[in-house]
Amino acid sequence: MFADALSHLLVAYMVLVWPWRGRRRYRTLQSAPDARIDVYRRMLLHQAVIVLVVLIIVWIGKIPRESIGLVMSGAQVRLVLMLLAAIGISGLFFRWKGDRFVKRMLEMAAAILPATPIERWWFAGLSIGAGVSEELLFRSFLLYYPARYLPDLNVWPQILIASAVFGFAHLFQGWRGILATGALGAVFGLLYAVTGSLFVPVVIHAAIDLRILIVATPQRMRALGLIAGTPRSIHPAE
Repeated sequence: MFADALSHLLVAYMVLVWPWRGRRRYRTLQSAPDARIDVYRRMLLHQAVIVLVVLIIVWIGKIPRESIGLVMSGAQVRLVLMLLAAIGISGLFFRWKGDRFVKRMLEMAAAILPATPIERWWFAGLSIGAGVSEELLFRSFLLYYPARYLPDLNVWPQILIASAVFGFAHLFQGWRGILATGALGAVFGLLYAVTGSLFVPVVIHAAIDLRILIVATPQRMRALGLIAGTPRSIHPAE
């Protein structure tokens, strides 16, 4: 009973609170970029709390680990290695020929991107934390939730719903960011549905976020006219 109530509260938080909380945090960074490390710390704490809440639901609700993707096989490891190689190659390509890609990132999320070496270390930790916490929440939990409470719902609508919630959680990036992250969430959902393992989307999600550090280097950001992480000529999405 408590696990059910906590599950409903968590879904309500994801839909009604998370997007607006993220947007307010982003606006704080737009007006005070020097607060970026402090914001990174709070985001890491938020990630840890999310993981803890989901694990409490799993433990109290006695949810089998297979039902939330806590399994791994050799085939999944091989798939991850191939996808990591593709992400690495794309990162090198965008580093070499990626000014347009970087500018697009800046339009959606300039204020939250790291601009100093210490910020880049914090962002690396945040990227790994996002891979773990967001996949556990938006894929593992959010695909288990409708399967439990709406058992007649097919897996494809489940993936679409989870992807829409994931996209809306990135409200701070504007409508382009919502669409882009929603589409990426659908890819993560497909990876999870096909493999049955959370390991695959967790690693790929973290790797995609970490790729930003390869592409958006301090040198390139300075060359594109950045001051403390905020572009001179590009206005981030509200």
